[in-house]
Amino acid sequence: MKLDLSNPLIAYLAATGESLHALDLELAAIRLGRPAAEPDAKLVATGSGGAGMIAVIPVQGLMTARGSLERLRNSMRSAANNPDVSAIVMDMDTPGGTYAGTPETAAAVAEAAKAKKVVAVVNTLAASAGYWLASQASEIVMSPSADVGSIGVYRMHIDVSKALSDLGVTINLIHSGRFKVEGNPFEPLGDEARAYSQASVDESHDEFIQAVAAGRGVSRAKVREDFGQGRVIGADKAVSLGMADRIGTLPEVLSSLAGRRAPQRRSAMAFL
Repeated sequence: MKLDLSNPLIAYLAATGESLHALDLELAAIRLGRPAAEPDAKLVATGSGGAGMIAVIPVQGLMTARGSLERLRNSMRSAANNPDVSAIVMDMDTPGGTYAGTPETAAAVAEAAKAKKVVAVVNTLAASAGYWLASQASEIVMSPSADVGSIGVYRMHIDVSKALSDLGVTINLIHSGRFKVEGNPFEPLGDEARAYSQASVDESHDEFIQAVAAGRGVSRAKVREDFGQGRVIGADKAVSLGMADRIGTLPEVLSSLAGRRAPQRRSAMAFL
């Protein structure tokens, strides 16, 4: 198979030789011009039935360390410290993102939940890093068609050595430092590099599981065995497993927090 260097993503990877971690393929696409999500808080009046305002913070799209995750931390802290805000709602629709920045942002969510009620409304996806964040909220509410989970971490190694060889191209890496070019895409992944990468992934995964267990008030063993093992889980099953608290919609949650009676929800299976 020939390496298609006309593909900008492939050309980027070949030029940089970066070791890919988590959703770095998506990050490479962002560096090539695709915008990242930009969560901005909005204040919603509670009306006469409630006290204060509700801060609604979108948590949407790919989560990146110095992009949406950093902005989300700032939004959470601002809302938590705002005396006019009585509750915080995270309006979530995200496939996750990088490990980098997620633990710090999850800690900001947990800290805000000590001061005010924080509701993560999954509308309609909170996967991977997104679920890590949601698990630190006071409550997780899923829309009927929503999915949560994807608890896990992965690192990707792309080996383009055969494709380059077929093109008659040889890459020579001149370096100092024993491990400086470890995991480069121009040669197969060695056993030592694979073991190091696996250990790094396992360490991040353990941290993920520990955070979810603490946030959801369950054991690490339950998270490891029952919370999907890397799969996403639909609303009804997620609630039954303890991954979420109940099924509802964003308008219902806002009505409830405002002290108004929320409309009765439909079953998650109503349209199947």
